[in-house]
Amino acid sequence: MDHQDTVPGFDHALAVFRSAVDRVPAYAKFLCDNGIEPEAIHTPADFAALPPVTKDNYFQAYPRNDLMAGGDIGVAGIWSSSSGSTGRPGYWARDEIAHAQGVVLHGRILRQFGAHRRRTLVVVAFAMGNWIGGTYTMRSVEGLAARGYPVSVIAPGQNVETVRADIAELGPYYEQVVLAGYPPFVRDVLDGAGPHVLGQDLKLLLAGENITESWRDRVLELMGKPGRVEDTCLVYGTADAGMMGHETPSTIAVRRLAEADPRLRRRLFADAAVTPTLVEYDPRYRYTETDEAGRLLFTVANAMPLVRYRINDEGEVRTAVRLAAELRRAGHGLRLRTCSPSSAFLVLRGRPDVAATFYAVKIRPDGIRAALADPRVCDDLTGKFVLATVADAGSRDELRLRVELRPGERRAPGLARVVAAVVTEQLEATSAEYRELRRARGALAEPVVETMPFGSADFRYAIKHAGLRRAG
Repeated sequence: MDHQDTVPGFDHALAVFRSAVDRVPAYAKFLCDNGIEPEAIHTPADFAALPPVTKDNYFQAYPRNDLMAGGDIGVAGIWSSSSGSTGRPGYWARDEIAHAQGVVLHGRILRQFGAHRRRTLVVVAFAMGNWIGGTYTMRSVEGLAARGYPVSVIAPGQNVETVRADIAELGPYYEQVVLAGYPPFVRDVLDGAGPHVLGQDLKLLLAGENITESWRDRVLELMGKPGRVEDTCLVYGTADAGMMGHETPSTIAVRRLAEADPRLRRRLFADAAVTPTLVEYDPRYRYTETDEAGRLLFTVANAMPLVRYRINDEGEVRTAVRLAAELRRAGHGLRLRTCSPSSAFLVLRGRPDVAATFYAVKIRPDGIRAALADPRVCDDLTGKFVLATVADAGSRDELRLRVELRPGERRAPGLARVVAAVVTEQLEATSAEYRELRRARGALAEPVVETMPFGSADFRYAIKHAGLRRAG
């Protein structure tokens, strides 16, 4: 047996690599500049020695037309812009190969919801326009309809009242409604919605950020579906490559087991401060490796091919065999069900370059999200926040946190103090560096919290809500 056949998806990755070498001017030059002989790449070990491409060393270093087959900009079918969470937005081209794969991957999610046999309305509440979430989801659902799925799509974008009106008006004609959007926006839609919305058989397709299990539970309660975790699915996707992976009932069950069992949690997630996202992925479409620093590397066929592309997300790859073995060793007999025989799993820990820095301590958004899902404050807040490090009147760094009140809520006396206490507890529990900072600085290390009315300027959507701000 050829060695490449023993590594799921490697034949796909090698084909993407060889096509890029032969047809993409920028990649051929990139390899030449790095002293790489493409003809010597045959095995997974050879492939793992290739230099990763990044936004800086490749996609922003060459003319856009040279990043495409034949140097032809006309290869691009549709362009999307990233949200620019680390600074400068990027522009990414997709083609019919990317679209066809998007249809297959969305089909797997919608099958989980029974949409292959139930008349389903998909309401796309991602931002429409330059950004991938809306157009990618809408086109994929259209593709499924063309394949015979009894699905329809409407794409209102990010307007709460329009989304509610679409569900109320069209939903009764369907057996179920899938609401697709960023988690904070989806909660805004559900929060205070009447029976014309909440009375539908709703399912949630989420993307854009990690969610906590307590957040999932709270949203299911709003939907009148407590415990129905299978009616939710979080996607791990990027503007660069589309959908990388997605939750399944099995991944959600594993994650919830880990939160209840410290031994399993340590096996799966080591010392992660906040429970990472766990998704299934298919190596035949998204060949995935990790580098020595634990950053994920993706190889994906596209109009702008990705070969060992490093987006800076940190994570781990788990085969289905390994994940099942870890469950057994921790005493759990959960049967893992996957969407395809080749499926594997990604543990997504987040991005170190998307964090606020406070006295050299990195404070990541996942920790703040987990704190705001605490029962002591979650009923008063939407979960959206803005975190920034600013200089106070004495030119000292101050960690400033603005949180958004739920619709109709007023600034309750003492709520800001409770939020500050909950956030401080979370940071102390999950970060040794922050614990030491608070020991040394006392109250000066605690966040200064301001509660803001629902819909304040800081919390209006442009693409997706950005919880971190760079402040001078």
